[in-house]
Amino acid sequence: MHYSVQIVLVACLIAFGVYRRVRRSVGWQKLRPHRMVTRSFLLGAIGVVFLVLGGLNPVSIVSDVVGILLGYVGASLTRFEHRGGQWQYLPNPWLGSLVIVLFICRLAYRLYEMFTAGQNGLQTYGANPWAGAGSSSWASGFTMIMFAYYIAYAVLLLRSSGRVSPSRNG
Repeated sequence: MHYSVQIVLVACLIAFGVYRRVRRSVGWQKLRPHRMVTRSFLLGAIGVVFLVLGGLNPVSIVSDVVGILLGYVGASLTRFEHRGGQWQYLPNPWLGSLVIVLFICRLAYRLYEMFTAGQNGLQTYGANPWAGAGSSSWASGFTMIMFAYYIAYAVLLLRSSGRVSPSRNG
Protein backbone atom coordinates (compact mmCIF):
# COMPACT_ATOMS: atom_id res chain seq x y z
CA MET A 1 0.00 0.00 0.00
CA HIS A 2 1.23 3.47 -0.81
CA TYR A 3 2.53 5.50 2.14
CA SER A 4 0.03 8.38 1.66
CA VAL A 5 -2.91 5.92 1.62
CA GLN A 6 -1.69 4.52 4.94
CA ILE A 7 -1.52 8.01 6.41
CA VAL A 8 -5.06 8.80 5.22
CA LEU A 9 -6.37 5.52 6.70
CA VAL A 10 -4.67 6.21 10.04
CA ALA A 11 -6.01 9.79 10.02
CA CYS A 12 -9.54 8.49 9.37
CA LEU A 13 -9.26 5.99 12.22
CA ILE A 14 -7.98 8.71 14.54
CA ALA A 15 -10.80 11.07 13.53
CA PHE A 16 -13.35 8.32 14.13
CA GLY A 17 -11.83 7.60 17.57
CA VAL A 18 -11.99 11.26 18.53
CA TYR A 19 -15.58 11.50 17.27
CA ARG A 20 -16.63 8.48 19.35
CA ARG A 21 -14.88 9.87 22.43
CA VAL A 22 -16.60 13.24 22.02
CA ARG A 23 -19.97 11.57 21.38
CA ARG A 24 -19.68 9.53 24.60
CA SER A 25 -18.59 12.50 26.68
CA VAL A 26 -21.06 15.18 25.59
CA GLY A 27 -24.86 15.09 25.57
CA TRP A 28 -27.43 12.64 26.88
CA GLN A 29 -26.34 8.99 26.87
CA LYS A 30 -28.47 5.86 27.19
CA LEU A 31 -27.72 3.97 30.37
CA ARG A 32 -26.46 0.57 29.19
CA PRO A 33 -25.26 -1.34 32.26
CA HIS A 34 -24.06 -4.48 30.46
CA ARG A 35 -21.96 -2.47 28.02
CA MET A 36 -20.51 -0.37 30.84
CA VAL A 37 -19.57 -3.46 32.86
CA THR A 38 -17.95 -5.11 29.84
CA ARG A 39 -15.98 -1.96 28.96
CA SER A 40 -14.87 -1.59 32.60
CA PHE A 41 -13.57 -5.16 32.75
CA LEU A 42 -11.71 -4.79 29.45
CA LEU A 43 -10.17 -1.45 30.41
CA GLY A 44 -9.34 -2.83 33.86
CA ALA A 45 -7.52 -5.83 32.37
CA ILE A 46 -5.58 -3.65 29.94
CA GLY A 47 -4.83 -1.14 32.71
CA VAL A 48 -3.45 -3.86 34.97
CA VAL A 49 -1.20 -5.06 32.15
CA PHE A 50 0.09 -1.49 31.62
CA LEU A 51 0.60 -1.06 35.35
CA VAL A 52 2.51 -4.33 35.75
CA LEU A 53 4.59 -3.86 32.59
CA GLY A 54 5.44 -0.35 33.75
CA GLY A 55 6.91 -1.81 36.93
CA LEU A 56 4.38 -0.03 39.14
CA ASN A 57 6.22 3.25 38.60
CA PRO A 58 5.08 6.29 40.61
CA VAL A 59 3.72 8.15 37.55
CA SER A 60 1.32 5.29 36.79
CA ILE A 61 0.15 5.06 40.38
CA VAL A 62 -0.38 8.82 40.70
CA SER A 63 -2.15 8.78 37.32
CA ASP A 64 -4.49 6.05 38.54
CA VAL A 65 -5.32 8.04 41.65
CA VAL A 66 -5.98 11.18 39.57
CA GLY A 67 -8.18 9.16 37.18
CA ILE A 68 -10.17 7.65 40.04
CA LEU A 69 -10.69 11.08 41.62
CA LEU A 70 -11.83 12.50 38.26
CA GLY A 71 -14.21 9.53 37.89
CA TYR A 72 -15.65 10.19 41.34
CA VAL A 73 -16.17 13.89 40.60
CA GLY A 74 -17.61 13.07 37.18
CA ALA A 75 -20.09 10.56 38.57
CA SER A 76 -21.20 12.96 41.30
CA LEU A 77 -21.85 15.70 38.71
CA THR A 78 -23.76 13.42 36.33
CA ARG A 79 -27.51 13.97 35.94
CA PHE A 80 -30.03 11.19 35.34
CA GLU A 81 -33.35 11.48 33.58
CA HIS A 82 -36.01 9.06 32.37
CA ARG A 83 -36.44 9.75 28.64
CA GLY A 84 -38.23 7.74 26.00
CA GLY A 85 -38.98 4.88 28.36
CA GLN A 86 -35.41 4.38 29.60
CA TRP A 87 -32.84 5.97 31.86
CA GLN A 88 -30.30 8.31 30.36
CA TYR A 89 -27.47 10.26 31.90
CA LEU A 90 -25.80 13.56 31.13
CA PRO A 91 -22.06 13.65 31.87
CA ASN A 92 -20.57 16.90 33.12
CA PRO A 93 -19.45 18.76 29.96
CA TRP A 94 -16.40 20.34 31.61
CA LEU A 95 -15.02 17.07 32.92
CA GLY A 96 -15.86 15.30 29.67
CA SER A 97 -13.99 18.02 27.78
CA LEU A 98 -10.98 17.64 30.08
CA VAL A 99 -10.83 13.89 29.42
CA ILE A 100 -11.16 14.51 25.66
CA VAL A 101 -8.28 17.00 25.81
CA LEU A 102 -6.17 14.41 27.69
CA PHE A 103 -7.05 11.82 25.05
CA ILE A 104 -6.10 14.15 22.17
CA CYS A 105 -2.87 15.25 23.91
CA ARG A 106 -1.90 11.63 24.51
CA LEU A 107 -2.66 10.76 20.89
CA ALA A 108 -0.80 13.80 19.51
CA TYR A 109 2.23 13.07 21.69
CA ARG A 110 2.33 9.44 20.56
CA LEU A 111 2.05 10.43 16.89
CA TYR A 112 4.79 13.04 17.42
CA GLU A 113 7.02 10.36 18.95
CA MET A 114 6.37 8.00 16.04
CA PHE A 115 6.96 10.54 13.27
CA THR A 116 10.04 12.16 14.83
CA ALA A 117 11.68 8.85 15.69
CA GLY A 118 12.61 8.36 12.03
CA GLN A 119 15.35 5.83 11.49
CA ASN A 120 16.26 5.80 15.19
CA GLY A 121 12.72 4.70 15.96
CA LEU A 122 13.03 1.77 13.60
CA GLN A 123 16.27 0.74 15.27
CA THR A 124 14.81 1.11 18.75
CA TYR A 125 11.40 -0.44 18.20
CA GLY A 126 11.96 -2.51 15.09
CA ALA A 127 9.31 -2.44 12.39
CA ASN A 128 6.52 -2.04 14.96
CA PRO A 129 6.09 1.66 15.81
CA TRP A 130 3.65 0.74 18.63
CA ALA A 131 6.27 -1.33 20.46
CA GLY A 132 7.45 1.64 22.51
CA ALA A 133 3.98 2.80 23.50
CA GLY A 134 4.84 2.73 27.18
CA SER A 135 8.26 4.30 26.80
CA SER A 136 7.25 7.79 27.93
CA SER A 137 6.09 8.28 31.49
CA TRP A 138 3.95 11.27 30.40
CA ALA A 139 2.19 9.29 27.68
CA SER A 140 1.72 6.34 30.02
CA GLY A 141 0.43 8.66 32.71
CA PHE A 142 -2.21 10.12 30.39
CA THR A 143 -3.24 6.62 29.37
CA MET A 144 -3.56 5.48 32.98
CA ILE A 145 -5.60 8.58 33.90
CA MET A 146 -8.06 7.80 31.10
CA PHE A 147 -8.29 4.11 32.00
CA ALA A 148 -8.82 4.81 35.69
CA TYR A 149 -11.30 7.62 34.94
CA TYR A 150 -13.50 5.51 32.67
CA ILE A 151 -13.44 2.51 35.00
CA ALA A 152 -14.21 4.55 38.13
CA TYR A 153 -16.83 6.65 36.30
CA ALA A 154 -18.65 3.58 34.96
CA VAL A 155 -18.60 1.75 38.29
CA LEU A 156 -19.81 4.80 40.23
CA LEU A 157 -22.39 5.61 37.57
CA LEU A 158 -23.80 2.09 37.72
CA ARG A 159 -23.87 2.29 41.50
CA SER A 160 -25.71 5.62 41.34
CA SER A 161 -28.11 4.40 38.66
CA GLY A 162 -29.32 1.67 41.00
CA ARG A 163 -30.67 4.41 43.26
CA VAL A 164 -32.22 6.49 40.47
CA SER A 165 -35.88 7.24 40.93
CA PRO A 166 -38.31 9.19 38.74
CA SER A 167 -38.00 12.15 41.10
CA ARG A 168 -34.24 12.51 40.45
CA ASN A 169 -34.21 14.61 37.30
CA GLY A 170 -31.05 16.57 37.98
